[in-house]
Amino acid sequence: MSKDFTALLQAQDEDRYLASVFAAPSTRAGLHALYAFNYEIARIAEATSESLIGEMKLTWWRDAVDDLYLDPARIRRHDVTEALALIIHHLPKVELLSLVAARVDDVSARPFEDLDDILAYVDASATALMRLALRVCGAELDEDQLRSAGRAWGLTGLLRAFPMKAQIGRAPVPGDRLAQLGGSAAMMAQGLGEEKVTEALEPVVKEAQIAYSAFRDAGPLPADAMPALGYVVLVPRYLKHLPTSPYALAGDLNPLGRRLRLSWASLTGR
Repeated sequence: MSKDFTALLQAQDEDRYLASVFAAPSTRAGLHALYAFNYEIARIAEATSESLIGEMKLTWWRDAVDDLYLDPARIRRHDVTEALALIIHHLPKVELLSLVAARVDDVSARPFEDLDDILAYVDASATALMRLALRVCGAELDEDQLRSAGRAWGLTGLLRAFPMKAQIGRAPVPGDRLAQLGGSAAMMAQGLGEEKVTEALEPVVKEAQIAYSAFRDAGPLPADAMPALGYVVLVPRYLKHLPTSPYALAGDLNPLGRRLRLSWASLTGR
């Protein structure tokens, strides 16, 4: 029997968890396994101060994924790998491995070069995770709408996590724009240059707004896709509640309001 990741996701990835509630129990378990995997690889950079150790941990996960596709599969003793083994037939190997590869720059603390660099990272992480979640649900979505959803959610998440991302050298700021304003990644790591950072973040905020508008304008979300990415409907509320200072902790949404918004989306697709 695979592990129940409900408690983990409620604490660490509640929005995805709440959307997954609208799936059938067997599908929900698959989504939870996928999200638990994403949590494990995403937290490596935050929990590891040495890049070499972080790279070793990512290598372990890459090899663990490789092992699941052997014939017969080799399942490493870990709650997440054991749960992934049950849904591996839904997940293309190259797409699952790309999630691991997307985290390499996190552990190496490479600053983002420009807005395109940030978008590429979001496409390889948030959007790729949504694509895999759709496969678990047996659902399909227009690629343009999927990319817009991933960018809206991914950029918003980076903005909300700015203080922590700045500390590990991965603040979601276009490096070229920040340099033009006389700022640097080292400055952000120390929590300095608030006005410069705020101005440099403007294109990222705008891109998140544009992406969400494109997602919304593409039409209602199909019912079978709701458990995989219905949480994207929360983007406008999260953007509205971004703190004035990028170094301030972002507040959370009202729990009841969040549940009601997701329930409405499950009924209407919007």
